[in-house]
Amino acid sequence: MSDSRVPGWVWITTPTLAIAFAGFVVYLSTLPSSDEMAAVQGDARNVLQQGIDRARSKVEEKAAESMGEEAKSAYDFYKLLEEQKVEAPKVDAYKSTPKDSTVQYQYVLQAGSFRNGDDAERMRANLLLMGMDAYQEATDTGNGIWHRVYVGPFTNRSKLNKAMDILVSNNISPLTLKRPLPQASSK
Repeated sequence: MSDSRVPGWVWITTPTLAIAFAGFVVYLSTLPSSDEMAAVQGDARNVLQQGIDRARSKVEEKAAESMGEEAKSAYDFYKLLEEQKVEAPKVDAYKSTPKDSTVQYQYVLQAGSFRNGDDAERMRANLLLMGMDAYQEATDTGNGIWHRVYVGPFTNRSKLNKAMDILVSNNISPLTLKRPLPQASSK
């Protein structure tokens, strides 16, 4: 017998290459030729231009129908806005205070409001453990006594904001209250 054996790698690579070539030929047959692509793009442009022309003609028809006085005044508001002036009212709260002026207000954060005094005292104790200056006030509102827990007072906004951050990080939503400073009585 003659030694005409074909190696195993030939049996594997030859069909693989043939299948890959056939797949490539099929892929190339699905691609449109450059002439077809230009035709498709030209058709798309024509359809788009026809849509634009139809829309313009409809707008022109409606404008021609309503060419009366109403149509002319429909766009006058652009001119009116240029001629008008808006005067903003002056608000004292937005005035900048000079650095050498005395502070007239203090800020207090209300950390909670409770019907039960023990709950208010418990929150005040927790705030004191956090290092905050907390106190409690009882207020008669007409429908019972409410025990409110306050943090502060603050005359410095940065300290107020720092205290707010601490409260919010502990899941307490504070209410900021602005109060006038108690005036020192002159003797």
